[in-house]
Amino acid sequence: MLFADGASLAFIEIPKNGSKSIKLALEAGFGLDSGPIARDLGLTPEEFDAAYQRGRVAFNPVVDTSNVDHLSLANLALHMPGTLAAFRQANSFALVRQPRGRFISALLQRLGQFDDHKNLRADDPIVQTEARQTCDWLDGRGVFADTAYIHFTRQVDFVDLDGERVVDAVFPIERTDAAAAWVEQVTGKAIHIAHEHARREPKSWAKLVQPPARFIGRHLIPTAVKRVIYPLWLNSRVFDDASKSYGVVELGDDVEAFIASYYAADARLYDEARAAVAAPAPADRIAS
Repeated sequence: MLFADGASLAFIEIPKNGSKSIKLALEAGFGLDSGPIARDLGLTPEEFDAAYQRGRVAFNPVVDTSNVDHLSLANLALHMPGTLAAFRQANSFALVRQPRGRFISALLQRLGQFDDHKNLRADDPIVQTEARQTCDWLDGRGVFADTAYIHFTRQVDFVDLDGERVVDAVFPIERTDAAAAWVEQVTGKAIHIAHEHARREPKSWAKLVQPPARFIGRHLIPTAVKRVIYPLWLNSRVFDDASKSYGVVELGDDVEAFIASYYAADARLYDEARAAVAAPAPADRIAS
């Protein structure tokens, strides 16, 4: 949840749906107000901001700085009622995404963040194995806030509460222009939403390059040097936008059936958002 400073505006951060781009735009246009979240956690805004920068600070058994951005509305109702109340009083919006592509992006996020498998291609067998294990974990589970699986929360759980649509405006991820126009309409202030957070993966011909490059990066290059060259490496010709390969990745019939069932409401939500703005064919292109 992001609150614009000095404006009655809240953005619902649905994991893997371009939140970084919106955060940068709101920060540049308004500044961010962490007051509602900080008060729920018993902190001043300054204390919360400092803890957030440190990362992985547990505020209570459910909420920590790794998942506070991505708590569903039901979790806010349970653990952060002040934040939920501030959201209900503001003009609110969210971005939604085609569920299958989002699921694959979340798999790659989880593998990189928790299993140290960074820069995997989406068609790597490790991804298919992780997909099955994740489906098993999600199967039959209700409201959850587990940091390791937070990116797999249903999108409808961020826009609906107790069966009621409570977010004012929902836009497909490829139509941030419509989201920006809506923000200007309700606040009187224009924002610019850049598209610079697409996940990158090695091109198919570069598979053989990855193991030695990974070894060199982990063991032979100083950390300070890696910070400088890593962005250059990701934007080199060795890499491409990961989402381009999602459509042809084979996850297996059992996983595909689970995605279609578990995220059925998300698929309807995405279709509704596209229809509302007469969006073109899905590009799924700014996923983080």
